[in-house]
Amino acid sequence: MIGVVSGKGGVGKTSLVASLATLINKDPALKTIIIDCDVDAPNLALILPSKSNNDIKREDVYNTLKATFENEKCTHCKRCIDEQFCEFNALSWDDVNRIPQLNYLSCEGCGACKVLCPENAFIINPVKSGEIISYISDMGAPLIYGKTRLGSTTSGKLVTECKSYIKNIENFEEYNMVLIDGPPGIGCPVIATVSGLDYVITITEPTPSGLHDLIRAIEVIKQFGIPFGIIINKADLKSPFQKEFKQYIDETGFDIIGRIPFDFSIAKAMSFAQSVVEYDPKSKASIAINEIYLKLKKAFLN
Repeated sequence: MIGVVSGKGGVGKTSLVASLATLINKDPALKTIIIDCDVDAPNLALILPSKSNNDIKREDVYNTLKATFENEKCTHCKRCIDEQFCEFNALSWDDVNRIPQLNYLSCEGCGACKVLCPENAFIINPVKSGEIISYISDMGAPLIYGKTRLGSTTSGKLVTECKSYIKNIENFEEYNMVLIDGPPGIGCPVIATVSGLDYVITITEPTPSGLHDLIRAIEVIKQFGIPFGIIINKADLKSPFQKEFKQYIDETGFDIIGRIPFDFSIAKAMSFAQSVVEYDPKSKASIAINEIYLKLKKAFLN
């Protein structure tokens, strides 16, 4: 399993995954499953769609806990408010009906209200936290992605569910490659994505924010002891920060597996909802990504 992550969004992670998936899928020796683990904002499906909507499968996921309140059990003691049962400010008092009101979005399902209420008027139940969508993309490879429901706080768990879902794919044992588009940042979804991978690609750009968040992402990856390499997008960007960025790379000695030049073909490909290697195979970016793919294939995909 190979995952692509980035310390920040907007550095070309999904564009890279779409292009690598396109190239990998053309190799007859590889049967690839693609997962979009950016469950808070999945968009890989926009570039790798399925024209046959009838084949799209959806599965609800219930791994978020929320509190509910049973009015008939309440004795209007107001202890839940006066004694501050909720640390997340999900409880307020309805003066008219003399009962507590629950804020669904603020509730973390911690269960404190259930334990502390003397009348057991609160119940903690699992609620729908998102869904997993799967289909065979037009290129022929299965694509799986999760969508977190608004207000859910368990996107990391949904990522884990997406990774486990691949076993439900028909003839799963015939696939020998899993390519993951991970979420940006360093939070729970990233940790859930990186866990168990064979190799991680970190993509960045030569800017102050790009370097800052690259360092954070690498610190997370190193905690798992997983080998990783760096891809620099917009590598030829004319910026006074290039010198400092190059100094960091030289001092750390981290593996640079590719440099993608600034290329308007990528933006044009996105406007047509295509990977750049499909839209313009001879563009500078496509040539660079193809070199990255060949390097990965030689090192990890054979």
